Amino acid sequence: MNTHKNKDKLKRISFVSGEDFYFLTYLIIICLKEFSNKKLIFKDHRKLTFLMQIISSSTSVDILIENYGEGFLKPFDKEYLFDIYVKASLHQREVYKIVRSLEKSGIISVIDTEKIDCYNIEVKDIDLFNSFFDTDLFNRELNNTAILKSHFKSINILGLDGLIGKFFTEYGLNLWAN
Repeated sequence: MNTHKNKDKLKRISFVSGEDFYFLTYLIIICLKEFSNKKLIFKDHRKLTFLMQIISSSTSVDILIENYGEGFLKPFDKEYLFDIYVKASLHQREVYKIVRSLEKSGIISVIDTEKIDCYNIEVKDIDLFNSFFDTDLFNRELNNTAILKSHFKSINILGLDGLIGKFFTEYGLNLWAN
């Protein structure tokens, strides 16, 4: 049997994708690793939930890339991106709890910003942080991240509104205020 399929089966057995705190933690760590600046600072923690949902789905990455600049999506694509947005919005509280848990463990530090509800995240324990990537179980998510980054530059510079604009409203989705 194909090794890729075996790893996908193992991941499905090990994690209830999108619901499991361990899976969400890995997605957070992937986002912090891949979207932080050179000083290992991720700007605006609120973006995490949206990036996590996008990179966990090859379909969403494909939709974003294939339809870039179109401003118009096929009904399935529009519904799929809207579903990603809704799932991300629903996971904000869980992501915040995981971020605070990672801070308490000394892996990251949470940095206050001028906005009351917005924090930047700095990776503190780089060795422990990198040890999370000793497995190839999350190669698909890492690959999705690499593809996304190659098509959309400067994701870390964007604030929450900029990210939502770039990945949702510019594709014609009508969204409620976040």
